[in-house]
Amino acid sequence: MQCEKCKGLMVRERFSDYFLIVYAWKCINCGAIVDATITHNQKKHPAVNSAESLSR
Repeated sequence: MQCEKCKGLMVRERFSDYFLIVYAWKCINCGAIVDATITHNQKKHPAVNSAESLSR
């Protein structure tokens, strides 16, 4: 898998707290983390073009 930000290598990593264990993809180059929840939220609320937001 390839990172969307930097095109680096993504590896599967386990994240956990006291009660929850989540597996996600982490870029070994830039540290970006992507899981099912992040992907779902990005599809629901696409990022605003930075040039558009600066002109407002």
